[in-house]
Amino acid sequence: MSSDFVLFLGFSAILGYFVFWACLYLGLRWGFYPKRIREFYDDQWKANVPLSGGLGFLLIGLILYFQFKQPALLVALLSGLVGLVDDVTKTLRQGHGMKARYKILLLMLVSLCFFSFGFEAKRVVWSFVVLLATTSATNFTDGADGLLGSVLLPVFLVLPQSGVTGALLGALISYLFFNVSPAKLFMGDTGSLFFGGFLAAFMLLRGQEWWLILLCLIGVVEVASVVLQVIYFRLTGGKRIFRMTPIHHHFQKLGWSDPRIVSLFAGVQAVACAFCWVGWNLPW
Repeated sequence: MSSDFVLFLGFSAILGYFVFWACLYLGLRWGFYPKRIREFYDDQWKANVPLSGGLGFLLIGLILYFQFKQPALLVALLSGLVGLVDDVTKTLRQGHGMKARYKILLLMLVSLCFFSFGFEAKRVVWSFVVLLATTSATNFTDGADGLLGSVLLPVFLVLPQSGVTGALLGALISYLFFNVSPAKLFMGDTGSLFFGGFLAAFMLLRGQEWWLILLCLIGVVEVASVVLQVIYFRLTGGKRIFRMTPIHHHFQKLGWSDPRIVSLFAGVQAVACAFCWVGWNLPW
């Protein structure tokens, strides 16, 4: 491991603990939680878990951007701000976020910054598609205690090592102290779009965006489950393939605990990331 990777991993893990503790405190004090989550939660206790964890990732991301000026962090921060608008809307509208078309429009505006990275018009359009797909993948995955954070751990372990990837990995580790089941803090759309934006931009800037299919394999499966469910529902007049989508909710409906789901999904993602690592290191 590179020295910068290890140094910033350790520093960010320590800093992150205090940042997310502050996010938890402020989230509870401000009432920054949706007050209502999808109907399948019988007791709705998760509706009173603050969504303010994403603010911690925005703060750490901002510090990293001033330090490294990495373009992928700029896209991550702007995407995270889109998620923040959605999270604030949820707290004001009893769990109902902004309409999907508005989120897509804002992400389209975020993708325009790829022009400043030297991308041509066609490449910018493609970047928007990748950004939308990747943020959707991370957003759909963030639906069980500790799930998205755990799935992202192997991803950041196999990405090229630098101070930025080390710091984000450290932040994820400290966040999971507050997010493992039973969760005390959620990252909300702010955090999930932040990481989706970072991964999309990071791989686009390297010209390796097709590897996102493996790097975000769990997210791809989550999105695919929703698409298949909707198509099958409409074609069959109301029948379903899964009990509920995204697919981690299907397992919850079967009675699986969140830790069991996280273990399975993170393990699958780790295998996919191992294939990425092998592929990047083969002499093609």
